[in-house]
Amino acid sequence: MTKHLSIRSSVFIILLIFLLWRSLLIIATLLSVKFIPLQYHDRFLGGGPINYQILPQLFSWANFDGEHYLSIAIFGYKSLEQAFFPIFPFLISFFAKLLSPDFLSLLINSTIIGILISNIAFLFSLIFLWELIRIDFPKRIALLTIITLILFPTSFYFGALYNESLFLLLSIISFLSARKGKWFIAGVAGMIASATRVFGFLLLPALIIEAYQQKISPSKVLWILLIPLGLGVYMWYLYLTVGDPLAFYHFQKLVGEQHQQGIILLPQVYFRYFKMILSVDKFSSLYQTIWLELIVGLLFFILPFYGYFKKIRLSYLFYALAGFLLPSIQGSFSSLPRYVIVFFPAFLSLALLINNLPKFFRLTYLLISTLFLIVETALFLRGYWVA
Repeated sequence: MTKHLSIRSSVFIILLIFLLWRSLLIIATLLSVKFIPLQYHDRFLGGGPINYQILPQLFSWANFDGEHYLSIAIFGYKSLEQAFFPIFPFLISFFAKLLSPDFLSLLINSTIIGILISNIAFLFSLIFLWELIRIDFPKRIALLTIITLILFPTSFYFGALYNESLFLLLSIISFLSARKGKWFIAGVAGMIASATRVFGFLLLPALIIEAYQQKISPSKVLWILLIPLGLGVYMWYLYLTVGDPLAFYHFQKLVGEQHQQGIILLPQVYFRYFKMILSVDKFSSLYQTIWLELIVGLLFFILPFYGYFKKIRLSYLFYALAGFLLPSIQGSFSSLPRYVIVFFPAFLSLALLINNLPKFFRLTYLLISTLFLIVETALFLRGYWVA
């Protein structure tokens, strides 16, 4: 009885934190529409420029990549959209087309459903993340992990028409199932995750490490071999439709101009950013984005190593470090402030770090992070590149 009361109390706290975060984003939406001019009037705007102007409070949450997910959900894959994985737009399409008799209603319903999927998935991610962290750490650390994640400057993507929330939920379910010995569920969740984002295939080596740590016999964990199947099916689809099973990688440079083909070493990436800080106009909106990318690029490289000394599990640490390094080898930290938010072990490490700080510095960090969250949200909603 006491255990059930404890679980209900934890869910209530998480729900309250989520609603406060969602309310903060709503306030940022209203303020941004009223006070911040559009960066561009003809591109990067959710729903297209005309629809965005009619209802920016809704369509602004589908800016940038959200446009592509909407397009895939409504029309299917078109040229150069193969960089965007299929599970999230498939879910949007499945529900929206059941409710939409014409194109305008389909566009509106697709946007609403995509945003609902993201928010619902994020709420359940927080609940399962709490449960996962509580296996190894006290309530204080679980709560602080959730707070650092939800107040991170780019956490607004969890509420946007992006697949971050869905991927986070699937990856946490996969890890949590593995920790509980439910390897079939771990494999299935990982398989869907690898068809949601390319990072999903990292769950396979991470869970191999987890099985080794648990001293589980290989025959009992064979279900995790399902994980790369999601990515493999998408690659087969790409081969059949565009003749290139790696189109999601090759087209990445076209949707993100900062990315380069081949492997770029991490020191070269840092050197590039230090050069940009010295050369980019300090009054341009790009300047603050460069600083954000560099700070995230330094912090999230360090956090997995810090987590090692704080006894975070090796499977978690591998996942966080590999997830950081994978996009960095393309020569840029562009989008990294968004990419890293799905790697929950880094936020566990950050929570452990913040927990050791004096109360004043802990509160200062959380306040500064909240202010940056408001600013970054407002800029994104008005078509400024954030991540």
